[in-house]
Amino acid sequence: MNKGLLYRYRHWRRYQEILNVLVKHGFSFLIEKLELPGLPFHRRLQGGIKLQRKEESTQLPRQVVQVLEELGPAFIKLGQLLSTRVDLLPEPFLKELQLLQDRVPPIPYSEVEMVFKKENGVGIETVFSSFDEEPLASASIGQVHRAVFKDGREVVVKVQRPDIERIIRTDFEIMLELANLIEKRTRVGQVYRITEMLDELSTYVFEELDFTLEGRNAEIFRKNFADDPYVYIPKVYWDYTTPRILVMEYVKGHKITTREDMEEAGIDPVFVARKLTDAMIRQIYVFGIFHSDPHPGNLAVLPGNKIVFMDFGQVGQLSEELREEAADLVLAMVRHDVDAIVSCLLSIGVVSDKVNFRKLKHDLSRLERKYYGLPLSKIEIGRSIQELMGILYHYQIRVPSDFTMALKALVTLEGVIREIAPEMSLAEIAESFARKAYYQRFAPRRWQKRLWREIAETVGSICRIPRFAEDVVNKLNRGEVSLVVEHKELISILDKLHKAMNRLALSIIFASILIVSAFLVRSVLSPVFFNLHIPELLFAFTLVFSFVLVLACFFANRS
Repeated sequence: MNKGLLYRYRHWRRYQEILNVLVKHGFSFLIEKLELPGLPFHRRLQGGIKLQRKEESTQLPRQVVQVLEELGPAFIKLGQLLSTRVDLLPEPFLKELQLLQDRVPPIPYSEVEMVFKKENGVGIETVFSSFDEEPLASASIGQVHRAVFKDGREVVVKVQRPDIERIIRTDFEIMLELANLIEKRTRVGQVYRITEMLDELSTYVFEELDFTLEGRNAEIFRKNFADDPYVYIPKVYWDYTTPRILVMEYVKGHKITTREDMEEAGIDPVFVARKLTDAMIRQIYVFGIFHSDPHPGNLAVLPGNKIVFMDFGQVGQLSEELREEAADLVLAMVRHDVDAIVSCLLSIGVVSDKVNFRKLKHDLSRLERKYYGLPLSKIEIGRSIQELMGILYHYQIRVPSDFTMALKALVTLEGVIREIAPEMSLAEIAESFARKAYYQRFAPRRWQKRLWREIAETVGSICRIPRFAEDVVNKLNRGEVSLVVEHKELISILDKLHKAMNRLALSIIFASILIVSAFLVRSVLSPVFFNLHIPELLFAFTLVFSFVLVLACFFANRS
């Protein structure tokens, strides 16, 4: 049976739920467009809901969000990830997706106890002296409780909802089948390669389902900032952390809210803003692993203006090459160098064959003129990033998801800074770090590291040659390799080339004879053969033959 049909029959009821929600919110035109096989039309309109056609509706972005919220955890997570893809969606959709609410009623405490015991083999009462039954926060994947170890250490315990992995996997199977249909039957699906994009986004969601990955992310951040007196990362307690349970140190800090509230609490908001920006840009430019959502709910401040990062379920990673491209892009934007901006974008992204580079440069030049002459302190980096990504969206230039995640993190960061230290410029700090990263690229230690890496890769490639050659020989012996040579009109081409070369050679020879004969004719001591001057004979012969050769070439070209 066809794999897509198998999915549809296995998850028939869930398919009906999804289709009914789509129709309810005015997306019946999408169902018609996809021509879903095996789904009778009357089934799509269960409950007497009338067909609506709202492709042109200005409420479309809000309707999309309502659909995602109603369809549950997998769709909410998909929407949250899409809100970072400024290269894939226009701004109205991005703004609405950022408002997605991931709030659901908490699971009963009895289920929390069941999950903890199943994961750790012991009950909550065995490990903790107290455990708050009411969660601090509740979301679609899990919820967080405050607890105290027997020895008095305060912790937070993140507990995954029972059966949530099966629910999300089922929904992603359905989404993948729908994505295949969209890709086959719509131009948008073909341009944006929906299935490939969904595969990439689903990887992030399934990683978030494994709490040990979140714990390892926290440990990496803790190590990276071990020597920074103004950044603190809570400790992970691995004895009780499993794929469905995460136990971390409880840190009671002041929330980053407004400037006035922070000053009343004895916190210097400008200093905190500077250190927060410094920490985020170091994550992106230096460490290559960064917190993807630094909003106030994931941040806190301890006495002494020490910043606490929390929630490492979603982090982004940038390769060294991508970090260098990011630094180059920032510097090119600061210098208003449109050619350099285009070069960076082409290096970073995937460009369609149909891109009009002249128009692309024109639009980028227009964007640069908008900011030309402005001091960096007056430039809103978030707005400039969004405008740049709008151009990428228009020209269908796709960039790596981690890169757009980094840009989205900077936009979020600028929003936080604007609340607590509006006089501070993120653009100035980003430019300073980009310049430093650019010059560090040429440091001897960096070159040495790169050289050794290239040597190692080259040696590895050389070592693989014998095995590759052996595989080729074995395939040849087994008759598994076929060589196809296509030589249409090759013989006639070679024949023409052969004749042309002969004529060229003869022309050179006779030109040489003609020149030598001319010199000999003018010579007093010209040789004589049977009372005939040889140079004059050669000269006459060469002239006649040259004339014949010219005629031959002329008639050959005519034919």
